[in-house]
Amino acid sequence: MKGLLGRKLGMSTIFDQEGNAIPVTVLEVGPCAVVQVKTLEKDGYSGVQLGFDEKRQKSTNQALRGHFQKAQVPPKRFVLEIGLSQPNPELKPGQEIKLEQVFKVNEFVDVVGWTKGRGFQGVFKRWGFRGSDGAHGTHEYFRHGGSIGTNTTPGRVLKGKKMAGHYGNERVKMENLKIVEIKPEDNLMLVKGSVPGPKNRYIVVFHAVKKTSQASSQKSG
Repeated sequence: MKGLLGRKLGMSTIFDQEGNAIPVTVLEVGPCAVVQVKTLEKDGYSGVQLGFDEKRQKSTNQALRGHFQKAQVPPKRFVLEIGLSQPNPELKPGQEIKLEQVFKVNEFVDVVGWTKGRGFQGVFKRWGFRGSDGAHGTHEYFRHGGSIGTNTTPGRVLKGKKMAGHYGNERVKMENLKIVEIKPEDNLMLVKGSVPGPKNRYIVVFHAVKKTSQASSQKSG
């Protein structure tokens, strides 16, 4: 398995044997239910659809109820598909995958999360603009973004112009976070460093890609 689903519980500090403080993020990872298995013969690619965090039957629409019943798993709040580089015949719908089956202590992981949503924001908060002078005739223009136009050519606002708009709630991946501790009885993983998003926001944990490639390149060299 390349990864598992989970949620961010918050941050804490632990101490190693030498007394050094280590900032960690506490993640609840798994157990995840296999909802569907994608195959090359039927779907044209290999993948597995995982479900995390059980929800009530009456809060699930009819289409999803049938989807979960087919796999013989209770309805899940967070469902996501993870691609597989090659088919895995051991994966079956209804199977439960636990944290300790996929990850080990001292391994490196990539964590995908979604940042805090901050709604509609101006250019100060969204892009860090400085603003206009507080004197020299400036009037009602202190927090404006300035001119957005061009001259006669091309005579339009260019794409990608930094302006006010929706800020936050973006998909962000934190790479190469080290697993400091795993508590399988509570499905908890402690990783060194920060993870995007507020408390209880869903996350996806993958095996680190770049650390693996770096290690293999060093061995080959």
